[in-house]
Amino acid sequence: MNNNTGSNRLILCLVMVTLLLFSGYCWRLLSQQQRAFDLSVAAELILNRVNTDTVYLLGREQANDEQVQQRLEQLSANLDRFVRKVRQDPDSAANPHAQTLLHDIERYLHDLTRLSSMEMGLEYIEKPFQQQLKTVLTDHQADAELMGQVRTLAQRLHYLKRNWDQADGQAVERLLQQLNGSAARVPALRSLIALSQDVSEQVASYHELRNQVIDMHELDALVAWKQSKIQQASELKSRFFLLVLAGALICFSLVALTLWRRNLKLSELSRETGLLAQAKSDFLANMSHEIRTPMNAIIGFSTLALQTPLSQQQRDYLGKIKSSSDTLLLLINDILDLTKVESGKLSLEEIDFDLAEQIDSLAGMFADLAERKQVEVIINKSPAVPDFLRGDPLRLGQVLVNLVNNAIKFTERGEVEVAITLASADPMRVRFSVRDTGIGIAEEKQAQLFQPFTQLEAGNTRKYGGSGLGLNISQRLVELMGGKISVQSKPGVGSLFQFEIPMNKAVYGVSGRRVFFEQQPLILVMDDNELVLELIGDMLSRSGARVIGVNSVSRAREVLREEGINLKLAIFDWRMGQEDGLDLALEMSQHSQWRLIPLLMTSAWAKEGLQARMESMGLHHFLAKPMTENALLAKVDELLNGSSFDAHLRQAEAQGDQQNFHELLRGTRVLLAEDNRVNQQLIIEYLKRVEVQVTVVTNGREAVERVAEQPFDVILMDLQMPVLDGLDATRQIRKMVDKHDVPIIALTASAMPGDRERCLGVGMNGYVTKPVSKLDLYNNLLQWLKQAPGEQMVTVKPPEAMDLLDLADALHRLDQDREALHILFKLFMSEHKDDLWEIRSALRRQEPQAAIRLLHTLKGVSANLSARRLHMMAAELEWRLHQAEALSEADLTRLQHIFNQTRERVSHCLLVADDRERSEADEGRSPRP
Repeated sequence: MNNNTGSNRLILCLVMVTLLLFSGYCWRLLSQQQRAFDLSVAAELILNRVNTDTVYLLGREQANDEQVQQRLEQLSANLDRFVRKVRQDPDSAANPHAQTLLHDIERYLHDLTRLSSMEMGLEYIEKPFQQQLKTVLTDHQADAELMGQVRTLAQRLHYLKRNWDQADGQAVERLLQQLNGSAARVPALRSLIALSQDVSEQVASYHELRNQVIDMHELDALVAWKQSKIQQASELKSRFFLLVLAGALICFSLVALTLWRRNLKLSELSRETGLLAQAKSDFLANMSHEIRTPMNAIIGFSTLALQTPLSQQQRDYLGKIKSSSDTLLLLINDILDLTKVESGKLSLEEIDFDLAEQIDSLAGMFADLAERKQVEVIINKSPAVPDFLRGDPLRLGQVLVNLVNNAIKFTERGEVEVAITLASADPMRVRFSVRDTGIGIAEEKQAQLFQPFTQLEAGNTRKYGGSGLGLNISQRLVELMGGKISVQSKPGVGSLFQFEIPMNKAVYGVSGRRVFFEQQPLILVMDDNELVLELIGDMLSRSGARVIGVNSVSRAREVLREEGINLKLAIFDWRMGQEDGLDLALEMSQHSQWRLIPLLMTSAWAKEGLQARMESMGLHHFLAKPMTENALLAKVDELLNGSSFDAHLRQAEAQGDQQNFHELLRGTRVLLAEDNRVNQQLIIEYLKRVEVQVTVVTNGREAVERVAEQPFDVILMDLQMPVLDGLDATRQIRKMVDKHDVPIIALTASAMPGDRERCLGVGMNGYVTKPVSKLDLYNNLLQWLKQAPGEQMVTVKPPEAMDLLDLADALHRLDQDREALHILFKLFMSEHKDDLWEIRSALRRQEPQAAIRLLHTLKGVSANLSARRLHMMAAELEWRLHQAEALSEADLTRLQHIFNQTRERVSHCLLVADDRERSEADEGRSPRP
């Protein structure tokens, strides 16, 4: 590790030094390029200045000596500055071209100065020449011819000053020679000839120098030098860009190399992480299998035992066993759900469910824990919240279980309230809140609540325990449902967890048995908890009872004295602070009038001691807290009307639809491949109750051999078995020519993401997770069961041979409630009139999943109405779409025909019902004879 760190530091230092050197060289190139560019600009400016001043000096007409001298000084100063700049250039010191340039500039400046001096000399000699010319022209000795020659000489000289010409110069020379012959007659002519010769020579020299200055041959080196500097700047710029490009390519290569090496490391880490994740998944799957296998027996046999005649204490013990097993199963599910959430494979159901049943289940699950902690759990459901909702009851229950479990765990004394209220009606949002009077949570620790594997209580002296998964999974589940869990807490006061989720009313849910006391019985309720007292009063009042609530034994005695003759029932809490409800119950049993009042005892803890005292006093009716509305009303109804709803409920649970399953599954040949003896016995017990013929094998090889020897209608295959596992056994069975169509249902404790896909991938048809539910087992058998030739199985009629509406069956399921059936009929006519059009539209858009959802909804609606023909047709088309089979126009036309016939029949039933109601109303209004 230290060697790697040292190598990395050395490489970093080398890279930094290289970058610094490269940056310094690039900066040097930029400086040279900028200097060359500046010199080329300076040369261009000096050339422009030279041209301008040269034109000025050569083309002036009235410029005085002062202006000329000033202009020459400015030009000289500019040239001097340029010369200094050239000499400051490091490249010019050793450059011979630069030295030649400086010499040419100095010579050009010297020629320009001489030219100005010669102009001044010509102006100076002009005055004596004119005076001598005037003298000659006024001399009386000069004849006319001589004067003409003199004038011609003056004109020629004047012209030569403006524009020098070789012919004019020669003409002047000839005139001077002619005039020289006449110099003896005119003495003044000799001085004029001398001045004329001097002027002619100076003009010739002036024009020669002037032409030399105009040609500016001395400055050719400056032009060439400027071009060289421009070229040098361009070359330096190109070199800089090439270096930058090369540096960028090198950096890109280094970065690419670094990323490639890092990618290799990340790939290796990813592979190792994948192996670790796979190992974790395999470990969880194996642990799930090992734990679920004995749990399958515990839960299954305790369920079977609860369906037999038991004493109250035995039923209580078995209920605790089943409740504890369910709690352990929840912990396993938490771990498995975490893996599903992390992999993004957790999905929610959208089904109708009874909220009251969820509350009853929740209450029973935490009764024992609340009793051990001596914490009272209060369930407060607002009547505004519908009993039947649509959503995912399993995940909702999971969230509530986690929140209530934490609330009870961290509450030493006091109460835990579960409140269910309606946050908004349209769109409907239901608020679930769990309030406790526990230890509370510090504000700085609240942010850690929803982190996985995080517990606010750390160390080896943990008091409360827990896996640290519940709140994290609950938060993710609530977010999937469209809400978010919020927390309000104060240390030493308690906590409030709440969330709101969007929910809809159940589409096909029908109200179950509602208890209503038409005689408005007077009921005395005694409880020291004001909230519980208020809730019980509200529940009973909504059911038609009149309630007198008291919070002390003394006040209850007063009510008994005043209203004892009118009381129909008394509900007493056992522990009333420092008072005991059984003391008042003992007084009532010894009173001649009060002893006739039925008595219901309630308590949140110590039920064993309470039951012993109650039995000694001859009291038999007890309701455990937390009490729900269903449980309370059922118990009150049993005491007031003699109908034991709990007994009927247990009987219905024990029988369920077992008679129907018995008729459907009787005689079915099932091969059970299971190596665990306990699980064998449990599943055999389930199947024997519906008279299924079961053959048992203990490994996959025996299963393959038995399938080859005799036919079976269904195979129940465990995945993990000795000798040959369930997956390999299924592969071998599917290779048999005549066994392709035998349904194989996976029966296993594996519940990890991907297990279902692996089972279906090898040719299995269904998947049942342990602990095995009896109804799940029966339903899976029915789903994949096929009628064997010569077997006495249930005959399934084709849709055309079925009745459109089975009114008798629909009324039987609704407890002969015709009003509820008519409501369902009206909902079907109003809410589902466009179902066929929507199905066709989804298929035209090539959205088979949308069509499957619509057909599934139509299937459920028709089943709820007992519209058997429509139900079978919708189920068939849904199944075909699940198999990726295209639906033809004939299929849709057939569905449309059955759909229209069903709507006509439903409409007819509604018209008949309306006519019957009007007839009954008319008979009621007509006078009796």
